[in-house]
Order: sequence, then structure tokens, then C-alpha cells
Amino acid sequence: MAKFSFVAKQAAMVTICVAICHGAMANSTAHSITDGTQLKLTQLKPAFDLSDAQINEIADSVAWRRLLLFPDRLDKAGSRIDHPNFFLAKNGHNDARAELIATINALAEMDNDAICRFPARMHFLATRLKKLGIDVPLDLQKCQEFQAFADSLDAKRLSLIFAEEHPNALASAFAHVLLRADDGRDDDARAMVINYTVVPDADDGTLTATVKSIAGRYAGVMEILPFAKKQADYLQKDERDLWQYALNLSEDEVAQIVRHIWEVKDMARPYFFTHDNCATEIVRLIDVVRPQMALQKRVGNIVIPARIAAILDEQGVVSSTKFIPSVSTIRQAYLNNDDEFDISTITPSRNNPADATPVHRIGIGVGLDDKWAKKATYGISFNGAYQDLLDNPMGVRPLLDLQLLSVDAIVNDEKVKLKDLTIFSTRSLNPANTAKNNATDPKGVGKAWGQRLRFTQVTDASDTSNQDHLVLDVGMQKGKSWNMGQARAGSGEIADTTCYALIDGGVQVGRVNQGYRIGAGPVAGCVHYATDHLRGMIEVAAPYYYHHDSADGVRSGYFQPSLSVGVQADIGRTHAVRAVTKTERNHHDTNTQAMVSLLTYF
Repeated sequence: MAKFSFVAKQAAMVTICVAICHGAMANSTAHSITDGTQLKLTQLKPAFDLSDAQINEIADSVAWRRLLLFPDRLDKAGSRIDHPNFFLAKNGHNDARAELIATINALAEMDNDAICRFPARMHFLATRLKKLGIDVPLDLQKCQEFQAFADSLDAKRLSLIFAEEHPNALASAFAHVLLRADDGRDDDARAMVINYTVVPDADDGTLTATVKSIAGRYAGVMEILPFAKKQADYLQKDERDLWQYALNLSEDEVAQIVRHIWEVKDMARPYFFTHDNCATEIVRLIDVVRPQMALQKRVGNIVIPARIAAILDEQGVVSSTKFIPSVSTIRQAYLNNDDEFDISTITPSRNNPADATPVHRIGIGVGLDDKWAKKATYGISFNGAYQDLLDNPMGVRPLLDLQLLSVDAIVNDEKVKLKDLTIFSTRSLNPANTAKNNATDPKGVGKAWGQRLRFTQVTDASDTSNQDHLVLDVGMQKGKSWNMGQARAGSGEIADTTCYALIDGGVQVGRVNQGYRIGAGPVAGCVHYATDHLRGMIEVAAPYYYHHDSADGVRSGYFQPSLSVGVQADIGRTHAVRAVTKTERNHHDTNTQAMVSLLTYF
């Protein structure tokens, strides 16, 4: 693993990119051992004549365990950081009590090395000891490197910054969140940003990097850099709107978060794209200073950055909200209105993630399938994340079609049939006639595209049996889309209707004839947002499938056209009714499937 180090520049704004690795800091102990060794301190007597009961109470406290990155539950031991430089006790990684005793003894001896390495823990202990009538004169001003770091942030206020979803970059397709540190003013030119992210291997392709990020094969990277630079990257280069949520943390809480960041910034931790990412790190930092809260338990097992803003807002952690439009949103606002439009009066876009529905979805439906004549069919569906074009678009980027780990099954009184198991699927329409088509890559401006990796039920129309089979379906789409209709007055949003024409190509592998078939053909459709709570879409596809077969009565190649229609009406924020139908031409007949489902988002 590559090594990185943190560089503090006093009296200047700094850009720090710390890729976390072993050997980032010199070893030391609570007893100023300088040869790199550590003592097993579980059996050492704690200073200040603290009783076993007092030690156990502090060691078992949620606040202390969170500072060590231990689970809240006492029956689960082990820090998420296993680097020895993060601990004073030799077995501190697995023993919160041993680490507490080592830290108390270091504080009693005024071990400057330990105090300056772990200012958050020392501050926490000094505060707890004071409540026990033990006054420890802790002076962190003597820690020059830490003070230079704290001064560079000059943090009086922390804000959550949300950068909307990037439609053309898989690594940012689920959006991104980071922390802004400033002196309490929105226009603070010295504002800094604290960004927990991942830097993939430059030699890894997009698919490889995505798989490694999901599997935790990359280390987390903590960047600390000027907010103005990061803001310019998002607003101008990526053309992504920003939302700023000021957090109602006290200055003491902000100061403690800064101390804790100093402790963890160089420590190795695996970064998981789905559940240990930029969003969970921000929640974890807030949980460190508010042990009475348990925000991290509310984010779920699959953590989407957009949900963090909603959770913080629901829990009363957000004190104010500010919309910061991207350059493309500003250009679109002029297109929607006129060149004389006062951009300072722009209506905030409806992509505020605090207004979004939850990302998980379960559905129960009833319908029909011609293959099961005169019998009702029942549908069960689950979507792990994120959403498709029929889901409520409030709180997300327009025309976002991005799904991860979704399942659809059909049931009747005879059997259960898996209809779809989507591992990953996305479609980015990027209307060619709007300013909001994302200009990150000039070659990709105005191009619609999509890709999918899934298991799906298909009809083998090569012969008259028209058998259904579950196949692995891998494919891509490319083409164009166009926006039309009416945009919301005073806003930089696109209009309410988008139509598209794509070429779809892919391969299906399974129990179809010859074990595979290659398909390609046109796909065209339209998406219409009638109101904030009602939308529909129609799509026509005409794929041509081919596999070589010389047997009598079997077609090697054939068209299999289909027509799909879908409508969804929202019932509040967490419920909706969806109706979908698909008619497909097979070998010698036409099959129709229809389903009406009640959806619940959670």
C-alpha cells in the first residue's frame, strides 16, 4: 500500500491528501518510550487513584468507545483502526479499558507526545476527571503541529456540503458529501473542506475500480483543502449543484471534532462504497461529540450520501440550508426565462436531498401474464438503491435512473418465478438541447447512455415453444435525448418531458438455445413529469437476437419487439402506486404482462 503523510502549513490554507497506510507516524507510548515498543498496560494501576468502577464506567461509555472507533455495543470489541500508532496500549485495538488506563497515565505524567497525538481523547478525559473533582491542567497550545492544523481550519462552524449526483461518472453517481469548516460566515474566503473519499489505482478501469470500492479494497483518503477550490470543481468542472447545511453544533463540539480529525487523519481504514464512505464518516464525527445520539444506526446497511442530509434534517441537526447553483443550472435559468433574468432570484432546484424519498423500496402487486391464462399473478419487488425514472424525482438530479441490488419476482398458485435480479443498472439521458446536459467531457455532451448487469427472465423466441429462461444479461446503450415541454418559471431546471432514441447492444447467457444470444436494436421512449406526484413513461424496443443454429424449425436470428408503459402516483413521501405493462412479440404469438403495485419507501 502506498504511503502518504499529512503536511501542516502554519498561517496558510493548505491542501492535504492523506492516503492512509501503515507506518505513517512514529510509535510512542504513554510512558514516553522512544524505541518504538509498547507496554501491555491492562494491569497497570491507573493514576489519580481512580476506582475500578470509575474506570469501567468511562471505558464502557459510548463517548470513549467512539473516540477509539469501537462499536457502541459492549459485547463487540475491536476498533475499525488496527494501526499501532492509534493506540498507547499494546492491546488497545481490542481493549478499550487498557487504552483508557494508558491514556489516563499519560495525562497524569503530562506526556506531551501522547497529549499532542491524541488531543480529543485527552480533552474528553480531562473533562470527565473534572466532573470527578480531579482538575488536570491540559494545555494543547503547546502542541505546535496540532495548533497549526487547527488554525488552518479556523473552525467556528461546520456545514454539510452535498454535491448532487454526477450522471456521467460512476464513482460519483450516488452523489457526495463533505464537511465545510469556516468562521461562521458563508462568504468566509478562508473556509476549508474536510473530504473523506477514496483514490482508486490509476491502472484500474471503471468497472474494476467500482468493484474494488464496493469490496473495500481501497484505503480511505482524508483531504483537507480550501473550500473555494472544491466548490469550483463541483460547480464549474462537474456542473453539479451544491446544497449547504449549517450544523447546529456548538463551538465546543466543533473544536472536539477538529481534535478527533487530527487523531484519525493518518490512520488506515478500508473505504466501502456502499456502507463505510464519505457519508458515514460525517455521521460518525457528529456521533463522537453527541454520544446521546446514534445517527449512524439510522443510515441503514446501504448508505447513500443523499440520505445523510435528510437524516440530519429529520434529527434537528441542521440549522439552515443554502442552495448553490452550478454554472449549467445558471445557464438553464437564462434559457428558461430570458437574458435579463436576475440570477440572484433563482428558484432553488428541486434536488434538495433533504426532500427526497428514502432510497430503499419494497413493492407488492397483483396482475396478469398471458402465459398463465386465467390466473392472477402476484408481484414482490425490492430495490436496494437508488431509483428509476418512475420514482419520485424530488431531491435527486433530474432523469436519474440508477439501480443497485434490486429483485422482482412473480408468484401464482403454481410457482415462484424470479423476473429480475439487477446487480447494477444506470441510464443517463443528458438531453442535447439543454444546458443541463453535463459538460464534464466535451465528447460526451448531449449523449444519452446506459449500462446494465443483471439476471433477467426472457422468452426464447427461436422456436415455437417460447420457453422462459433466466439469463445473465450484460448490455450497453448509446444515443440521444431531447427535452421539451414546460420548465418551472424562475428556475434552472429542465422541462417536464424528455424523449430519447438509443441503440441497445448486449449478450445474454443461460439456458436459451445454444446457451447464448447476442442482441442489438433501437430503443425509443419518452418520460413525462405531469406533476410533482405523477409521472409516466412509454418505451418501444426492437432488438434483433442472433445465435447460430442449423436445426429445422429453429431460427438463428429474429426480432423480438416490445412496448412498455408505466405510470406512478405518489401517496405522500413514502408510499406510491405504480402500474406497468409490457407487450412482447415472440415466435408466433404476443405475450402481455401487467402489474399494479403498492410501493413503500424506507
